[in-house]
Amino acid sequence: MTLGDPNAVGAVVLVAVFVVGVLAGLAKQRLGLLLVGLVAVVVLGLVVAGITGLDLAGPRDAVAVRLSGVYAAAVPPAIAFVAGWLATRGTWFRRALTVGVAVLVLAAFPYAAAGAATAGALVP
Repeated sequence: MTLGDPNAVGAVVLVAVFVVGVLAGLAKQRLGLLLVGLVAVVVLGLVVAGITGLDLAGPRDAVAVRLSGVYAAAVPPAIAFVAGWLATRGTWFRRALTVGVAVLVLAAFPYAAAGAATAGALVP
């Protein structure tokens, strides 16, 4: 595992976002930090995905592929942040269960299907 490996970089980013979520959950104004953190994570995901190049007038398949990339960039950090925030409350079992469910959702999220469904709704 090297720093040039995209999977390693993605894992480091998700762990960092999870830790930020934990810190937000431990802070005094945790609900406000949850909302601000979610907005920040989604905006950064959109910036990373390069949403500015999305052309809804293009073919539906191209829009679906582009939206799948947007979901792949924005959803995992959002899930990691919320999981970190939720993991600050409750018993150790609940914390482990929260992290386990977050990992399962990250692994099973249908990015391509979500992109196709969104493109079907947006593109006539």
